[in-house]
Amino acid sequence: MNAIRETCSVPFNPVEFHCVNNRVVFFVEDTSVANALKQTSRKISAPDGHKVAILINTCNPPTTVQHELKPEDIEQLKQCMSKRYDSSHQALDMKNIHADPDLIARNIDIVLNRRNCMAAMLQIVGDNIPELLSLNLSDNKLYRLDDMAGLHRKVPNLKILNLSCNQLKTEHELDKLKGLKLDELWLDNNPLCDGFRDRSAYIRAAALGLP
Repeated sequence: MNAIRETCSVPFNPVEFHCVNNRVVFFVEDTSVANALKQTSRKISAPDGHKVAILINTCNPPTTVQHELKPEDIEQLKQCMSKRYDSSHQALDMKNIHADPDLIARNIDIVLNRRNCMAAMLQIVGDNIPELLSLNLSDNKLYRLDDMAGLHRKVPNLKILNLSCNQLKTEHELDKLKGLKLDELWLDNNPLCDGFRDRSAYIRAAALGLP
């Protein structure tokens, strides 16, 4: 992505950046940006020497753009998180939040793999429980961690992060967690675990997210 930014003639903000097989996919909202990106096609070389092709297609806006949270939705999310917070252990359990009965009853769709939902959740955490020690984000269909890159500034004392049962495909996603001083990082039942030959390889990769 850095090479594309440097080559593109106009600045841009990629939306919903993620990997699909050997390709990366992202959205931009401006036609002029899309045209500028198209001009960079085959001007960047991959590590193996192949020229990187950039293909542009029109599409509907991604869900993160379509579903902006209303102030009343954010307030309901805050109340839901309050019920899930264990003050005695300074632990927040956000497991499977999209299936929370209180939110469903109010027809509020909180899906943490959407940038707006993750941003709202992290803002509530930073504003109300910056002393958080343990955060459980398991079973939330997370396939990228870009929106968690600033987590260490919101919860500098976080020690336990559970990312089990998500859709993280590569260990490179763990780079987004740099800055956190974790004691425990849980990654069980993510596709990235399938690529490890043995448990020791898994432990070494998980350690990339630790200080």
